[in-house]
Amino acid sequence: MSEIRINGFSGINNVKKDEAFLREKGIAEPRVILNADVDITGKLNIRGGKSLFVNLAGAHSLWAGSCMLCAASGTLYRISQGVAVSIGTITGPQYPLSYEEVENKVYISNPYWQGVFNPSDNSLSSWGLPQPSGAMLLSGTGNLPAGTYHVTMTNVSNGELSGNGPITEITLSAEGGIQVLNRPSGALIWITVSDEPIFYLVGAIDKIVDVPTVEPLPSFMCAPPPPLENLCYAFGRMWGSNGQVLYHSEPYNLGWFRLTANKFSYDSPITLIARVSSGLFVGTEEATYFLAGKEPNAMAQSDAGAGSIRGTLAYCNNLPDLSSVLGTPEKGFVDVPVWLTKEGIVAGNDSGRVFNLTKNRVRMSIPARGASLYRNLDGVFHFLTTFKQGIIGSGTGTLDEETASVFKNGKIDVHNERANSMGGIVGFSDTATCTVTRGGVEI
Repeated sequence: MSEIRINGFSGINNVKKDEAFLREKGIAEPRVILNADVDITGKLNIRGGKSLFVNLAGAHSLWAGSCMLCAASGTLYRISQGVAVSIGTITGPQYPLSYEEVENKVYISNPYWQGVFNPSDNSLSSWGLPQPSGAMLLSGTGNLPAGTYHVTMTNVSNGELSGNGPITEITLSAEGGIQVLNRPSGALIWITVSDEPIFYLVGAIDKIVDVPTVEPLPSFMCAPPPPLENLCYAFGRMWGSNGQVLYHSEPYNLGWFRLTANKFSYDSPITLIARVSSGLFVGTEEATYFLAGKEPNAMAQSDAGAGSIRGTLAYCNNLPDLSSVLGTPEKGFVDVPVWLTKEGIVAGNDSGRVFNLTKNRVRMSIPARGASLYRNLDGVFHFLTTFKQGIIGSGTGTLDEETASVFKNGKIDVHNERANSMGGIVGFSDTATCTVTRGGVEI
């Protein structure tokens, strides 16, 4: 009787037509590994079973940072100790949410709704302040020299300043003042020095009698963010996409967006924004790019790879085995972006390069959207991604029929059901006896 000694496993490979076995090393490379994981040492471990954590019908968009959030039936929930607590209402149709946590607040957005969640008090507020309407002005008495002035207003709430509203022009034919007729409660008035473009703070008053040229308007031409996806906080700014446009906030003012200037445009819809210490990966449906640099006006764009799959990004730590792949001397590799592209699962490095982790090993579908997470389970770190089998027309790269059948049915066919199906599949039966040992001990 021939002895087959398996010293370890290298993970699945459904690209090769047949299962591989490196006899001289005793390393098996199965076509399918079902309900088991291979660790870094090549050991095969059975996966644990699943148990219901929260009974919440229609739940989606699960996220975890300093707290755990998800959505269901138009409501945002906080998950705590296996209990879902309602936080607030999400307006618009059901659509996956994007989250980003910055300075103990969670920014949440999709194309139809936005909000900011404060875990410390479970409050949900708007993201950015709306601008007030244009000022209605009348001339009056005061110390302003004759000339043309421009006046605008900003809202203020909890110490946060909005962008300015529409600008109103008024001309004084002689020395005088300006009366504001419609200032909202708490709103601030800003005015230009005669015939000059800079707006200076007047204050929360209704009558302008002079211009103190001390504090210029910092949020000039800013607005709250548009509906965004793929949120990413990097270099003091919030980044997000709307269709084919990549927007970013003003530095350290995440509610201020200059929508006409602070943006990058692409040829196809944006599906991913991932940060590294030296720049941003921007994935679209057709290609992935790297924006090198930390200041938007100085960023240099280069091609990085194939199109990226929406929703599949996760930041992974503890990747020492990828030192040769990522090509950096950093130890532990903190916050490495890992995601799914049309060519497989990739990791990005600080040089703006992506490295395919599944190339020539795992053939998979090309979905329109997926979901990923990074976890530590009993001391073992996992990157998990899930998606429907594929979109219409995504034949290139899809799972082969046999592999897809195994995962769909949750079992490996050993009863010849497929013996008469089309293709080169042959069924047979035989009897074999084997002895399984571990560490030299028969088990």
